[in-house]
Amino acid sequence: AGALAAGTRYDVLWVPAGMFPSPACPLPDFATGEDKTPKAEIDFIKAQAPKAKYICSVCGGSAILAAAGVLSGKKATTNKAFFKMIVANAPKDINWVAKARWVTDGNVWTSSGVSAGSDMALAFVAHLVGDKMANLLRGQIEVSEHGQDDDPFAKVHGLV
Repeated sequence: AGALAAGTRYDVLWVPAGMFPSPACPLPDFATGEDKTPKAEIDFIKAQAPKAKYICSVCGGSAILAAAGVLSGKKATTNKAFFKMIVANAPKDINWVAKARWVTDGNVWTSSGVSAGSDMALAFVAHLVGDKMANLLRGQIEVSEHGQDDDPFAKVHGLV
């Protein structure tokens, strides 16, 4: 709220899902589908998104972006374990991609699970500053390379 009041703008919004199964986890309630994202967070994203250069989500963070209207008319993905629930409770004008490690649509990047978020983050680094830096980081943090379509979890969760 302080950043909005001060007129602070951010070039990159990075939206994770939170720690599951924490009571503060913003994933929709499994039984009711009720959105548990704090209104202040949705308002912040709605205010920042139009002028952000990039908007990225990891795991169920895409549910938050969907609730904020950021994914309307876009392709997106999310954690495959929660995919059906998130899609069922999201606005219907989102083109959800079931088999994708991450999806890029314009300035919006969404990843499936947490490890896919690492792959997306490294692809994002490559997009911003090139493959050489992304590969240097990959080697330093020891993350094996996976392609955008390398998503075995879509099959594991019966989505394809």
